[in-house]
Amino acid sequence: MSTPTPEEWLANFNSTIADIQAKTAEFQANLEQSGTTESSPDGSISVSVAPNGSLTDLRIDESAWRGSGAELAGKIMALARKAQRAAAVNVAEAFAPLGADSEAMHMVTGYIPEDEPAEPEQGAGYAFTEEPDETPPPTPPRAEPPGRPSRPPHRADDDDDDFGDDQIFGDRDR
Repeated sequence: MSTPTPEEWLANFNSTIADIQAKTAEFQANLEQSGTTESSPDGSISVSVAPNGSLTDLRIDESAWRGSGAELAGKIMALARKAQRAAAVNVAEAFAPLGADSEAMHMVTGYIPEDEPAEPEQGAGYAFTEEPDETPPPTPPRAEPPGRPSRPPHRADDDDDDFGDDQIFGDRDR
């Protein structure tokens, strides 16, 4: 294998940089499009999330209010989880130009949530109750703040115990 000339090395380096720039631009474009929206089968609820999975929009039509609050909350949470998973898959796909076997790809794919079960589990997620509980929560006992610490008593013979008659700047009589 021969050593490349400076011109060959520079051409190879410039080609590598151009390739990285193209992959970075493709990654950025794909990442920006990685957010997603999921809707209920009847279209009465839709949830949108950003590429990082954060909620960006929630739309609820009047027809979605037919059931109980707990049912509505369950549907919203199921759609949010589905949208978050889809966004995570989209982000993982955005990493493809950077290398499918890279450390970054392994890190991203390691955080993709599991698929949602066909039927949501009863009691999973958030729920709203129809009637608020009128019983106030118990009040914890109030702890009194500690008192001010007392000073030790003053002793008359305690004055100037730390100081001797030695002068640090020499003799006073001079």
